[in-house]
Amino acid sequence: MNIFIIFTIPLGCILHRSHGFKVIQPQYRSVNPDGSASISCEHTANASSVEDVRLSALSVTNKASLLCQKGRTDCENIAMLRASPQKWLFILLNIGPEAMAVKYQCVFTVKKDNLDLTRTGTPTQLLPSQKEAACLNQPSPSSPPPSPPSLETFWIAIGLLALMFLYSCVITSFYIRLRCSKDEAGNSTYVEMRKAPRPRNPPL
Repeated sequence: MNIFIIFTIPLGCILHRSHGFKVIQPQYRSVNPDGSASISCEHTANASSVEDVRLSALSVTNKASLLCQKGRTDCENIAMLRASPQKWLFILLNIGPEAMAVKYQCVFTVKKDNLDLTRTGTPTQLLPSQKEAACLNQPSPSSPPPSPPSLETFWIAIGLLALMFLYSCVITSFYIRLRCSKDEAGNSTYVEMRKAPRPRNPPL
């Protein structure tokens, strides 16, 4: 009995390793500004053929719904491309808010040693685009900072100051001339003119 267990456990491990493979997909993907995103699905199996590859959407309750599958041409807003024998690309188009609330899981079915083996990857979460994330993370200022004065405003202020200076100079000069004319009128003296003596009448 012990001998059977000793030989059975290593044999089971060898068989499990020979038939086991992994499905690799990104954990996070950012949505492009045009509302699209690509999810790569890749398997590590040394298999003769890939029987099926598909992309499913997982809800919050981990309920899976099929989005696109190998051989289908009616995938709504999803394009499927084969990059290599082990890698496929699913391009999601017109991504809306509802698409951000679910996760996306790659599923591979490969044929190896006349056996169909199916494995799933770790679901991918979509993230907002970098531009939207920057707008969301940027704190809104309580009041906009005051804008620096423009060059045009500076020259307008200089012109007003020059006009005020010229006006004050004119008023000052007018006041000085008026004051000087009053002083000259006050300093003038009155001189009485004597009458000339009448000529005497010559004797007849």
